[in-house]
Amino acid sequence: MKRIEELSNYIAPYSVIADIGCDHGYLIKIAFDKGLIKKAYAVDNKTCPLENAKKNLSEYRDIIYLLSSGLTDIGIDTEVVAIAGMGGNLIVKILEDGFDKLKNVNRIIIEANRNTEIVREFAVNNNLKIVSEKIIEEDSMFYEIIVLEKGKMELNPKEIKYGPLLLKNKDEMFIKKWTNQLNIYINKKTNKLDEEIKEIKDVLNYED
Repeated sequence: MKRIEELSNYIAPYSVIADIGCDHGYLIKIAFDKGLIKKAYAVDNKTCPLENAKKNLSEYRDIIYLLSSGLTDIGIDTEVVAIAGMGGNLIVKILEDGFDKLKNVNRIIIEANRNTEIVREFAVNNNLKIVSEKIIEEDSMFYEIIVLEKGKMELNPKEIKYGPLLLKNKDEMFIKKWTNQLNIYINKKTNKLDEEIKEIKDVLNYED
């Protein structure tokens, strides 16, 4: 729940959200409980998760439930889109397939559990800029939150891989995540991983 709680911190100042792949509806619930939103689109392409969301959100008004794929059916009043708990490839496909639906959207909140570099590449190529990035740890897993808004940016390969703001700040969670990854690579060391190990050590200013 820590991960979903953190996602909710990026909704304001907007008040109409579409949660793509809403699952149990917890993000929408937290957002209503915190007084952050006045309306929500709960979207899932599977019946069971959407029914779970309806049960969990039964006491709230102004929620539209959509058994739908991606952004296809969200309303033009949507201000924030949240896509969380998926891999970067699937997130980018959702954004590509429904890109015309994003023209009135002010912010996209993404939490990719892998392949975040693909999300950053998509942003660079589609006039989206990263306004916030954060790594959180939950149940011994690391998750990256990327917040996008309209605008241009250029990223070098290292920024695409590690995140421009994460790389700049190198906070405690950044160090923890990449130290953990470094140790994994060292323990399974093959010649193919030599460059990866060298790069992470350089990013972390690691001394043997």
